[in-house]
Order: sequence, then C-alpha cells, then structure tokens
Amino acid sequence: MCGRFVIDDTDDIMEMRRIFEELKKHYSDTVEFQNVKTGEIRPTDTVPILIPEKEFKIDAVPMQWGIKGYNGNLVINARSEGVYDKRMFKDSIVNKRCIIPSNGFFEWAKLQNKKEKYLIKDNNSPMLYFAGIYEKLPDPVLPDKEQVRFVIMTREARGLMRSLHNRMPVTVERRDILKWLNGSKSDISEFFIDQRLPEYTFTNLGSAG
Repeated sequence: MCGRFVIDDTDDIMEMRRIFEELKKHYSDTVEFQNVKTGEIRPTDTVPILIPEKEFKIDAVPMQWGIKGYNGNLVINARSEGVYDKRMFKDSIVNKRCIIPSNGFFEWAKLQNKKEKYLIKDNNSPMLYFAGIYEKLPDPVLPDKEQVRFVIMTREARGLMRSLHNRMPVTVERRDILKWLNGSKSDISEFFIDQRLPEYTFTNLGSAG
C-alpha cells in the first residue's frame, strides 16, 4: 500500500518545480492552491496532480488525497486487481485517471515488536510517478462547488518491496504518462502486470512515526 509519500519542491528537482510553476499559473487565486502541501504527504493533504488536457497535453491541478467510501471510511488506495468491477472505482478507471508526482514514499516494517520506517526512492531518478484515479464529488459545505479527490493505484509487491509490505504503488515511467492518462483498457492493464523489478533505494529512518 502507500500511506504516505514525499513531495520535494526545492530548486534542484526541476521536474517538480515545473509542476508547481504550472499549478501556480492557473490556480494561485484558489483556496485549493493555498492548501497545497510539500514534504511528507499524509491522507487528506492537497497536492499537485497531473490530468489529461485537450490535444494530448497535461494539466497540473490541486487535489485532496482520499475518497470517502460507502461506509464513511477514507479510502486512499485502489487495488489494481478487479478495479474495473468495483462499483466505487469502475467509472474513474475508465474516465478519470491521473498521475501523482512524488519524490518517494514511506513504508513500515515490523521488527522485534517495533516498527521501522523506510523511505523508498527510485534509484535512477529523483521523481516517482504514481498511477491514480480521481473523483469529483459535491462539496458538503458549498453546494455549488465540487471537491476533486484522488486515490493511488496499488499492485502486488515485487522484489525487495516484499520484505516490507505485500503491496506497492503502481508506478509510471515519465515517457508513459500520456499512455496512462489516455490509453485503452489493454494499455492500462500493462501497468498492472509489468514484471520488471522496481529499482528502489531503501533508507531506514528508525522508529520514526
């Protein structure tokens, strides 16, 4: 699963800086933009999300992490297995796919009755792009306004990730972002069954929360 991730908008990570510049250009006067977080991202935080724009362009928009499930609980991940059949997600996986830009994510391992926190990053790039889906929902406070919320797609863990958790985020290479955003069902399925082992670095942060 993915319960927290990292957004680093410092100047030395140009890809993330460009995303924030694009976000600011179009949304700087909105409440959603004012709520955008960086650093360690937790469920319900608002972050920049990439969605398809006309003529195969990409738009950066602010979205909140997590969708309320039918039982009222916050859902932050969607399992790739059976996502087309799940009532909560079957429209979004077809019509509302998105990309979550990040610089890594966290996972916890149980070791001798305590939890050790790990930061997981791509070994080859400062950026990690997660596959996601989103939903537009009525705002409970402002009836004429919509809330836009996302979840992160997950799949069975592979490689060293299995030593920490049995799930991991579905990731998308930068060159394949438009394929995830605009592709057919068969295109999308390729991301779920990709057999390449992720090349991650694992940093033990100790028993941090």
